[in-house]
Amino acid sequence: MQSLSDHLASYLDRVRSLETKNRKLESQEHLEKKGPQVRDWSHDFKTIENLRAQISANTVDSAHIVLQIDNACLAGDDFRVKYETELAMCQSVESDIRGLHKVIDDTNVTWLQLEAEIKALKEKLLFMKKNHEEEVKGL
Repeated sequence: MQSLSDHLASYLDRVRSLETKNRKLESQEHLEKKGPQVRDWSHDFKTIENLRAQISANTVDSAHIVLQIDNACLAGDDFRVKYETELAMCQSVESDIRGLHKVIDDTNVTWLQLEAEIKALKEKLLFMKKNHEEEVKGL
């Protein structure tokens, strides 16, 4: 952006310089015209027209550059919005993953508790079978 500002400032300085030179040329032409000779101005008018064409072309180029800058700014804004959206989705997924890890941990704890309970029930069943056999033998 600074480069464009510098380019525009340089362009404006060039325009001012050309306008100053143009005024000097016009003054010279006026002074020479007052003299006894009639001067041919066609060459000077061609120079002026060429300078005006350059000014016009530089103005168009400057407008194109400004348009490109605006487009780049809009594209940058779009990328920023996309980044923020993706970041929010990433944080949401990470939160979901943490929640699922907690569910897995809770499930594993429950699994271990159930295995311990099954083992205790099997031992109790074995003990009850043994007692039952002893009672049957005792009868």
